[in-house]
Amino acid sequence: MRPIAALLLACMALLTAACGGGDAEGGPPKARAFPVQTETITGREVEYVVSAVGSVEAFEEVLITAQVAGVVEKINFREGQEVTTDSVLAEIEPKRFQFAFDAAKAAHDRAVAELKEARDGLKRRENPGERPGIFSKEEVEAWRTKVAVAEANEREKAADLSQADLDLKNATPTPPMNGIVQARLVQTGQWVQPGTIIARLLRRDPMLLKFTVPEDAAAGMTNGMSARFTVRGEGTEYEAGIIHVGASADATTRMVNVTAEVTAESAPDLTPGTFAVIRVPVGSNPNAATVPETAVRASEKGMLVFVVKDGKAVERVIEIGLRTLDGRIEVRKGLAPGEEVVIRGADALRDGADVNVTGGTP
Repeated sequence: MRPIAALLLACMALLTAACGGGDAEGGPPKARAFPVQTETITGREVEYVVSAVGSVEAFEEVLITAQVAGVVEKINFREGQEVTTDSVLAEIEPKRFQFAFDAAKAAHDRAVAELKEARDGLKRRENPGERPGIFSKEEVEAWRTKVAVAEANEREKAADLSQADLDLKNATPTPPMNGIVQARLVQTGQWVQPGTIIARLLRRDPMLLKFTVPEDAAAGMTNGMSARFTVRGEGTEYEAGIIHVGASADATTRMVNVTAEVTAESAPDLTPGTFAVIRVPVGSNPNAATVPETAVRASEKGMLVFVVKDGKAVERVIEIGLRTLDGRIEVRKGLAPGEEVVIRGADALRDGADVNVTGGTP
């Protein structure tokens, strides 16, 4: 029986050692250390940037309308075509209006001749030369009346000629500006009246870049600042000049409207209606504290980061500024130069957690 009893005592001793839960000194077990990567805070020059989304729009949209009534005999444009002020967009019975102009010109020429004849006749009767009294006063007055009638007739025919000339020009409508035809709204053979819309024209030089920014960001923007932007499906970065910053924010969204101007020379392939991602540099700081976006977390206390001190993660509430072009965030308050900030591995951290720094940026 003694060997069996000795074996039982040995087993109980092993169980006691296994369930003791302490280290060799009998203390509590060590907590698990979380692996993290850190970065040391240093001052660096940064460019402050306001990011936004918006769209490229035409400077203005113009409706080209018929100014005369008639049949559209020919259309000389297509949708998407670039046109100039010399482009004839359509022909609305130009021969008919040419005939009307020719008739009006002939009538005016006849009226001018009749007026000259009346004035010459009056002159002969008012200045008889060596035969004074040959013409009666009644006859002179009659010629004066004839001159007045001829003058009125000439003015009437001149007005008719001006209208015929205008109608002839309007029979071949041209754009009031250079632009792109957005839509064709008539067909060949269609009867049009004054006011019938022929085409919708977009002016693309310059174009407008329109977007909104938070009111605190708008405070740093002024006319003349540069706005850099890219459009969907392209890697090209374009540049626009800000021409208007709204004086007040929207009462609901607290966003401010901003407009920038894009010249066709700087963006020859850009078309109105394009979605744009915009960045506006609004300033710089030669000695700013910044951290990567991955280091910052939102919480009920505000924006925070974790600082490593004596192998532990220390929660630190910070005041952030603007974002930089290279994906970093300015820290205005809460961090000091030389402190180590967790830039990766912070998702599972809690204040006071043990950390194991596996890599970092000095």
